[in-house]
Amino acid sequence: MSLGKLVYKYLYAPTASIRYNLHHFGIKGWYAYKNGEKQMKTAAINLPAISLQNSGDVPVISYLTGEKYWHQTIFGIQSLVNHYGNNIGIDIYSDGSLAPPIIETLKNYCPQITITTEAQIMENLNAIIPADKYPSLNFLRDWSPFFKRMIDIHCKMQWAIHLDSDMLFFKCPDDLTDFSKQKKAFFMQEQMSASYFVDDSDVLLKKYDIPTLQNVNGGIIAYDGSVVDYPRLEHIAKLLLENYFHQGPARIEQTLMSYILAMQNGTPLNKTDYKIYYDSAVDDNDNATLRHYIFKAKLPYFSAEWKTISH
Repeated sequence: MSLGKLVYKYLYAPTASIRYNLHHFGIKGWYAYKNGEKQMKTAAINLPAISLQNSGDVPVISYLTGEKYWHQTIFGIQSLVNHYGNNIGIDIYSDGSLAPPIIETLKNYCPQITITTEAQIMENLNAIIPADKYPSLNFLRDWSPFFKRMIDIHCKMQWAIHLDSDMLFFKCPDDLTDFSKQKKAFFMQEQMSASYFVDDSDVLLKKYDIPTLQNVNGGIIAYDGSVVDYPRLEHIAKLLLENYFHQGPARIEQTLMSYILAMQNGTPLNKTDYKIYYDSAVDDNDNATLRHYIFKAKLPYFSAEWKTISH
């Protein structure tokens, strides 16, 4: 192995996260970030247990989580139950790192949470998108955890909704629950100017016959997996891998999600009610139903925002 590759493997790659955080938050901000997350984990373990009724035709909210995100998932659920009530279902999917101690913590917090195991996921996927017939979709799942939202949660013969864990509710999500009762496709709106596709939407449509919806953010996605054309989805996945592999998993997933939503006439959630924060300035008076914290907004999320969630 060359000197350059050795330096990358043993010095550059292992310190990537540290360098990213120092660049974005500085030493003081990074300390506040890490200390706040540590406090959040301790608080999540010690939250009073909640009980879900889950009776009748109620929304079932799915989360993909694991070792790095379980505490965020718990506070996301707590904030939802605070404003919606407990007549709701919660289904947890492993991102590959949901070890037994984490499962025990989740079940202690809420015994009615459903844990969808890796074995159950694979049984379902083997029935719907077996690897011999859908090699591209199965490759995507193995390539990056990004695709487990789309594949593990949504590749089933029913309507499903997933929420990312780094979100907090501050009001009752009436429109979200109304859409859920209608089994309607909907999505969170990306609030930056550009959509994170592999290419311009006109190019995707004219060159590859891939229709898309603009400004899809993967934080909240809902659609009916029973009406997805999986052979067509496999074909599109193959096209994207052949022509846009260099764009990376996040853009490929966003493109595929947007295609599925376009085929089901997905409705965007109001972007002022379902707010995405990208930097460290959070407007306490935004009157938002939900806040989604990404990039630099992780600092206020870990240092302050989760502490506002009552229990």
